[in-house]
Amino acid sequence: MNLSGSIFAKINLFLIISLGFSNALSALNTSSVFSPDVKAGERAWELRSSYLPDESPAEWAQRLHYQQAINEAWRWRVIGLFYDPGQGGAEFQYARLEAQWQFRENETAGWDSGIRYELQIAENDNTPSRGRVAWTGKWNWGEGWEARANLLLGLQFGERSHDGVLVEHRLQFTGPLAGGWRWGLESFHDFNDSRAFGAFDDQEHQLGPILKGKFGGGQWSVATSWLVGISDNADDHDFRIHLIRSL
Repeated sequence: MNLSGSIFAKINLFLIISLGFSNALSALNTSSVFSPDVKAGERAWELRSSYLPDESPAEWAQRLHYQQAINEAWRWRVIGLFYDPGQGGAEFQYARLEAQWQFRENETAGWDSGIRYELQIAENDNTPSRGRVAWTGKWNWGEGWEARANLLLGLQFGERSHDGVLVEHRLQFTGPLAGGWRWGLESFHDFNDSRAFGAFDDQEHQLGPILKGKFGGGQWSVATSWLVGISDNADDHDFRIHLIRSL
């Protein structure tokens, strides 16, 4: 596909694809289908925004990250999330500390894999805190095609916590565009917890297109996506932007 290298051309393509795809804080999806890759010396800030246009008033959430590699296998990250229920003021919701270990490298094993450990502390008693372990895998082949998969298992603790094991699954498939940009599809699947998975429509399942790339000499990265709810309990539309500044 021969496209202009301009950012605007790629955004226009994304919007065309998005139009072809025809409520609570937990539903505002600021997550990603994260990569196993850890690179020695990496440091970065990241800002993520999620917006629910169908809510009245509209709701949004923002996450701020800082991450830094310890070596070529381990990286830590700290996260804070702010939520605005559409009433004109954002509220701090939680802080999270993550440690990611990449234990399999494409150069030696033919694919990448890693484990991420998470501890999330809620700001108030209305929301439970959480510990979680997440697996991630990444496969590359052909002329720049890539697939990612995540499996996340967690336990809640504190006020309003559930006893069951939280289960999530994520998938992403992307291909290359001109100028180093990528586009494809991703899906998010929240199965509730092992105590009460419920039927498909009781869970949160979302699917939609993603466009991502780098600019500014590779120091900046952006990903924008539009998720469509494919189960009754998921939001109908969730627009997301992730912006990363490498240091």
